[in-house]
Amino acid sequence: MVSISVIIPAYNVNEYLGDACNSILSQTFFDWECIIIDDGSIDTTAAIAGRFCKRDSRFRLVRQSNSGVSAARNLGISLSRGTYMAFLDADDILEADAFELWIKTLEDAPECILAWGRALRFEDSSGLVKDIPWKNYLATGCTWHDMLVHDFIPMGTFCLRRTMLPDNCRFRPDLTHAEDRDFILRVLRNNAAVEIKNLVLRIRLRATSASHDSQAAIENELCIMYEHLDDPALPNNIRRRANSALAFRCAVIAAFTGHQYGKSLMWYFKAIVRDPLNINIFLLPLRKGLMVLRQLLRF
Repeated sequence: MVSISVIIPAYNVNEYLGDACNSILSQTFFDWECIIIDDGSIDTTAAIAGRFCKRDSRFRLVRQSNSGVSAARNLGISLSRGTYMAFLDADDILEADAFELWIKTLEDAPECILAWGRALRFEDSSGLVKDIPWKNYLATGCTWHDMLVHDFIPMGTFCLRRTMLPDNCRFRPDLTHAEDRDFILRVLRNNAAVEIKNLVLRIRLRATSASHDSQAAIENELCIMYEHLDDPALPNNIRRRANSALAFRCAVIAAFTGHQYGKSLMWYFKAIVRDPLNINIFLLPLRKGLMVLRQLLRF
C-alpha cells in the first residue's frame, strides 16, 4: 500500500496537465501514486498523461467516456490504494512540500480525517497573484460549522485519511458546481480536521472556467446548502448565520460572475434579513472595496 493517492480528473487540459504532473514529481515525499482520470478528452490530454506514466510508474492513466468531474473523482477514489488521499485539478500546481506537510500533520493528529493548507490564486494569462477578499470574521473553530458559513477549503488544498472516509461519501455527479463543497461538508460532519498554515497549492484562474456559469453556480449552491442546513444536529445560530452567508454568496456570484446587479442586490437584502448580526455581510464588501482601491493605486 502506498502512503498517498492523488486523483487528477482531466478533460481537455493539454495546456496545463504537464504543470500539474510536474508539481507531483517535484514532491519532497516520494511514496505516492497519481491516478489521472481522462474524462473523454478530445485533445492531447491522454497522450500527455501517457508520457508521464512511461516516465514514472507511480502515475496511472484511466480513461472514461465524458461523464463529468464528479464521476472522474469517484472512479479515482475506487481505484486508490493509499492510506491518504488528495485531489488535484489538472490546471493547478502543488507546492513541493504539500505531501510531506499533509502526511506529517495527519500522523501527528490521528483523530483527524482531514488536513488542509493555504492556497493562492493566479491569473493564467498574466501570472498575476489575486488576493482572496472573502473570509469569515465569525469563525467558531469548528471546521464543519465554519465550512457551512464560508467555503474556505478549496479543492486541492486538503488531504484525507482514506480509511476514515465513509463508504457512501462520494462526489455528486448531478452537480456542475459546488460538488466539492458538498463532498467536504459530508466528510467534516462528525469528524475533526486540522489546519496547516503553509501554502500548499497554486490555483490557476482561467477565462474558460466552469465557474463562470452564474445561474448554474447559484442553483447548485442552493441545492446542496439547503440540504446541509436542514441537518438537525446543527445549532440554530450556525444555521441562521449560514443561511445569511448563503444569500451573500449568491449575491457575490450574481454580481461578479453573472453581472446581474439587480439580482445581486436582492440576494444581499436576503442576507441581511436572514441574520442582521452577521457582520461578515457588512465587512466583506468593505474589504473587497479596499482591495480594489489598492490595486488601482498600484497603477
